[in-house]
Amino acid sequence: MTVTSAAIHPTAIIGKSAHLGEGVRVGPYCVIEDGAIIGDGCLLHGHVTVYGSTTLGKENVLYPYAVLGAEPQDLKFHGEESTLVIGDRNRIREHTTLHRGTEVGGGRTTVGSDCLIMVGAHVAHDCVIEDEVVIANSVMLGGHSLIETGVTIAGGVGVHHFATVGRYAFVGGLARVAKDVPPYVVYEGNPAEPRKLNTTALLRRGWDVEVVERLRTAYKLLFRNHEVPMQVTMDRLRADETQPACVIHLCDFLERMQLGVHGRFLESTRSPAAPRRGRA
Repeated sequence: MTVTSAAIHPTAIIGKSAHLGEGVRVGPYCVIEDGAIIGDGCLLHGHVTVYGSTTLGKENVLYPYAVLGAEPQDLKFHGEESTLVIGDRNRIREHTTLHRGTEVGGGRTTVGSDCLIMVGAHVAHDCVIEDEVVIANSVMLGGHSLIETGVTIAGGVGVHHFATVGRYAFVGGLARVAKDVPPYVVYEGNPAEPRKLNTTALLRRGWDVEVVERLRTAYKLLFRNHEVPMQVTMDRLRADETQPACVIHLCDFLERMQLGVHGRFLESTRSPAAPRRGRA
């Protein structure tokens, strides 16, 4: 075990080859396996389990009964080497589970920095969570999901494997996300669909009011004007050289969705030889 000025409760079990950075604090009954890397300034409250395939960045806070880096719940997994990599300043609350990757998905599950993952959430194998994401209680992310920067997912949401939730989107509680969620929108209901532009989040992040209004206009043309095909609207928006980059990004995202499997672009990138069996 490599330890530099860490404070470890006497009941904690630390593997001999685990690495604990400067100022790490490990509470009672935590288990940190051989090979795990815990970055500087991390705090592990009691009963946290970190498997040896896990790397934590700096200043993460882990709450009781969080389990990081366990084997993926995938019938195709047969013990091959894979990892869970977590960035900096994340808060991972009680009873969360974050599983490492599989060979089919590149062998790595990734969480960025400055995220909040709340009680009882599950991050399945090969997921990618970018920065500043909020995932509320009991959210279930299927394998290979991509959650882009600034997303908020409310409680009880289920995200289909290979689905993408676009940047700065808000997904309402108990929604079933069966296809990609466009960026910048509020996505909720039954069936879940885009309901409006997520203006609250954009303005809170300091977006220019004029840019938000241009994006709002584009949203209405794309999602509320049913007399004109969406592809025609996207072509018209792209042809306007004054459109802000976010409008072009929204159009590109929607076009990729159409290339995907049942509205999930990432599913179209799966290897044809890859078995379709598995659980997440």
